[in-house]
Amino acid sequence: WFGGASGAKLLDMFTVSLKRRGSPILKRGSSKAPKKTPLESYKLKLKEYALLMEYKGLKGKVESGVYVIPAFDTLLRWHGVVFIHDAGEYISGSFKFVVHLPETYPSEGLPRVQFETKIFHPMIHSSSGELDIKPAKFWEKRDPTKGYMDKLLRYVKEIFFFHEKYWKKESKGVAGFKLCANPTAARMYIKDHQRYRLKCQESVKESLHALRPESDEHSSLRFGAFMDDHEVVKEKIIRSEKGSGESYLQWFSPGVNGKNFTC
Repeated sequence: WFGGASGAKLLDMFTVSLKRRGSPILKRGSSKAPKKTPLESYKLKLKEYALLMEYKGLKGKVESGVYVIPAFDTLLRWHGVVFIHDAGEYISGSFKFVVHLPETYPSEGLPRVQFETKIFHPMIHSSSGELDIKPAKFWEKRDPTKGYMDKLLRYVKEIFFFHEKYWKKESKGVAGFKLCANPTAARMYIKDHQRYRLKCQESVKESLHALRPESDEHSSLRFGAFMDDHEVVKEKIIRSEKGSGESYLQWFSPGVNGKNFTC
C-alpha cells in the first residue's frame, strides 16, 4: 500500500517480484503471437518502465483506504481494493476492483475500472460491475506524457461518499436517471433512500465474502485468514506508524462472520 514504512516495503516486494519474473508486459502474449520487431519491443519496454515509475510515484498521493498493486503478468492491469471505514451507505465495505489500462495510456483511450462484486450504485453498471469514469472529467485536460492514476484512484474512493455531485444535476426528473450507469439505483437514491441504504449494505456483505482466499486465485492482491504470525507484523505497524495520523491496521479487516483477514 502507499504511505509510511509499510507502504515502501510492499513497493519493494513488488519490484523484486517483477525482476524475478522478467518483463511482465512482454510475457503477456501467447506463444503464437506474432514476433515483435526490435522497435516494437523497445516501445513496450518504455511503456513498462513508465508504468512502473508511475506506480512508484503514487506513494503518498493515494487516498487512505485505497490499495493497488499491478498484476505480475502485465502492468496494464492493476488489482486494488477500497476499504470504507469512515461513514456513508457503504460503511464497512471492502470492495475489490481491477483497473484495465489501454495500451495507448496515458495519451489516448480511457482506463476501465471493474469491481469484482455486485455493488448497488448509481455510477456502477449492475451487470458488468464497471464504474462510469466519464463524469470525473479529469482525463479531459490530461497531459499525453503523464499518467493520471492518482486522480483515478481518488475518484474510485470518492464515489462511495459524494457520488451524487457527478450525476444528480444531469439527472433531473425520472427520465434523466437513464443517464446513470445504474438508473434503478439513482432513482431509488432520490425516491426511497432508506431502501437504497439497505441495498448498499447487501453490497457490503457480498464484498466481505469476496475477501476469502479462494477468490484471489488470479489476483496479485491476495487476502488470507489472520494467523498468529501476523501479530508480529501488526505490532511493528503499530510502532512504526504511531503518531502518523493514519492507521494501517485497516489491513486487518473484520472479514466475514467476525473472522479476520489480512493481505
